[in-house]
Amino acid sequence: MKRNGWCVSVGVLLLLSGCAPEEVFRPEAEIEGRWVTSDDPRYRDRAFEITEDFLYLLQGRDTFAIHKIRDVAIVDDDLPRYTIEYRGDEGDLFSFSVYLSQEDGGTLIFPNQMEMKWRRDPDAYVPWGILIDSERNSPASD
Repeated sequence: MKRNGWCVSVGVLLLLSGCAPEEVFRPEAEIEGRWVTSDDPRYRDRAFEITEDFLYLLQGRDTFAIHKIRDVAIVDDDLPRYTIEYRGDEGDLFSFSVYLSQEDGGTLIFPNQMEMKWRRDPDAYVPWGILIDSERNSPASD
């Protein structure tokens, strides 16, 4: 009889742990930062930035989107592949995938553009820079 009670307790514990709120995984420091490319002139006014909580996408000139990161999955293969999940403005689930290469001190590569390398550039112009800089320097963020 004691054994049945122990089994029920373990079963309930396992069931409850499966119902716990899903933990959101944050991007690894290796992919955090502001990224630009000079490999294709069509992308000279494009950039993206990955922070602990947000994905910023510069879509050209001063047009950009800001998305709250929902989840990050990492698949280790020849090159680690990071997939960031976020919700669009209409609530649809989207993913943003990049490979991390250690080439040239670290570059990101999109799966559909393997020939184009994105390099970290913290000084690259982005229209959301004023928002980010003011948030980082505000007393509330300390």
